[in-house]
Amino acid sequence: MFEREITLNQFLMDGLNDVLADVPAARIFERPPGNGHPPVWVMGHLAICSELGQSFLGGAVSHSDWLPAFGPGSSDSIESNEAYSKEDLIESIHRGYSTLCELAVAADHTAMLASHGISLLEGSKIVTVGDLIAHLLTSHFAFHLAQLSAWRRAAGHGTLF
Repeated sequence: MFEREITLNQFLMDGLNDVLADVPAARIFERPPGNGHPPVWVMGHLAICSELGQSFLGGAVSHSDWLPAFGPGSSDSIESNEAYSKEDLIESIHRGYSTLCELAVAADHTAMLASHGISLLEGSKIVTVGDLIAHLLTSHFAFHLAQLSAWRRAAGHGTLF
């Protein structure tokens, strides 16, 4: 399952690599102009959401200690500290989405029709576990990648394509 979504996620992951190449590790705690999310929060959020997605497919959350800082509904006010390095966050995103994609390929079709039960998404068009996994692999990832891209452009870098 999710072949198309996985292809799109891989495309987005390539874009993430390009964008983050221009985000210096020393600046990941800086907010972009307009009070947007700092790169540290976006990266941590993508990493933890990949793990939350895995939990719907039989996987586990590896960084449960990151949930308060980066989980859905968290504040993006992350104090600068060594616990969140750019390198570790990028590695966690790559590992997290790689595992999410592996689990998604093997997902049971019937299980994907079940309600996800996430109150934050109540009343939205994302109703089933399958909807949620597709969202995490594509539109959710793309939305947050755009935030990182905006930070990069505000830092003075030109277009990537």
